[in-house]
Amino acid sequence: MKIAMLNTLYYPYRIGGAEVSVQLLAESLADAGHGVSVITLHDAQQRTVEQLNGVTLYRLPLRNIYWPFSPTRNSLLRLSWHLLDIYNPLARADVRDLLEQIQPDVLHTNNLAGFSVAVWDAARALGIAVVHTSRDYYLIHPNCTLYDGKHNQNPASLSCRLFSLVKKWRSQHVERYVAISDHVGRLHKELGYFPQAPAEVIYNSIAQPDQPPRADATEAVITLGYLGRIEPSKGIEVALQVCRRLGPGYRLQIAGTGQPAYMAQLQAANGDLPLTWLGHVPPAQFFPNIDILLVPSQWAEPLGRVVLEAASYGVPVVGSDRGGIPEIINQGQTGYACPPDDADAFADAVGKLARQDRQEVATQCTTWAEQFSRQGITQHYLRTFEQLAQRHELSNTRSPTTPLA
Repeated sequence: MKIAMLNTLYYPYRIGGAEVSVQLLAESLADAGHGVSVITLHDAQQRTVEQLNGVTLYRLPLRNIYWPFSPTRNSLLRLSWHLLDIYNPLARADVRDLLEQIQPDVLHTNNLAGFSVAVWDAARALGIAVVHTSRDYYLIHPNCTLYDGKHNQNPASLSCRLFSLVKKWRSQHVERYVAISDHVGRLHKELGYFPQAPAEVIYNSIAQPDQPPRADATEAVITLGYLGRIEPSKGIEVALQVCRRLGPGYRLQIAGTGQPAYMAQLQAANGDLPLTWLGHVPPAQFFPNIDILLVPSQWAEPLGRVVLEAASYGVPVVGSDRGGIPEIINQGQTGYACPPDDADAFADAVGKLARQDRQEVATQCTTWAEQFSRQGITQHYLRTFEQLAQRHELSNTRSPTTPLA
């Protein structure tokens, strides 16, 4: 089967978990013997093609006024960028040309920022079946997070409705809709997206770690962990408050980076706590050295890959009860979901986990994580792709003259 996947960024470029999830899926499909092409963007003026771990990787130039992952631009430029990104005809032409060359059975779109929903019309004009996976809130609001830095935004607000009008309209031509959590799927469907598409939830996959979970977790001091960007939206300040409330017998290891001024402020204000600031640390080096992971995200994360990664290493999680995070915590078994702004609730949950048998909890976590295995999630996607491709073949809909509504 020939599968084309589209995502804003791809390895080695990464801003979140979506890039990891798309890469794992692409490489797993290629390992299974399928022809996989990935269409992505880069900060260059020409198209490039390369082979990477069995995947044919096409990097296209961005057809907008600036590269959005560079330093922040002024508000007028940002507004202009987002207006063009509502429906970008230049990106549509680029992707159509490439799809004509690849001739895939299915186009699987993921994060669309920089491409816009115009790529769906590029595929439809060629009679190519489209599956879309929502990994963020891009279709609802241009900031992709529905978070304004202090508060979660109302998806039914006027600004959301205005920016999403065209995107919602074009979503009627997507033939299969996938969400990475029930929270994300319900939100999009309730707002009227993908009215013609059967919907399903396929959680993100994780690569199982090479090493087993900690077998020697017998130290008197409980090591808490925080892994992620050091910024308010991820709840770093709540994690620090939890450490302060717990007192002796606990320490906190913080892995991640952020704005230097903000990090310096946090370090100065919390110098009396038993903290270790690790900087960037790969998960394989981080998880074996902690007992409990804190994920106090203030925004409604679509899923929270770090929760799954922790479970695969046998590490329980105390996480936010917003977004998709509660769906991937087996309450009381692999952790607890708590209100993200309630440091006392987080501290109480940590205490409950600390009183449980650590080896038993680790086993419950690794068993729970098996349902998110790379192989199982890949097979789920493959069934979806094959069903849609077969339906297209039977209905003989592939025609380069299919009119646009």
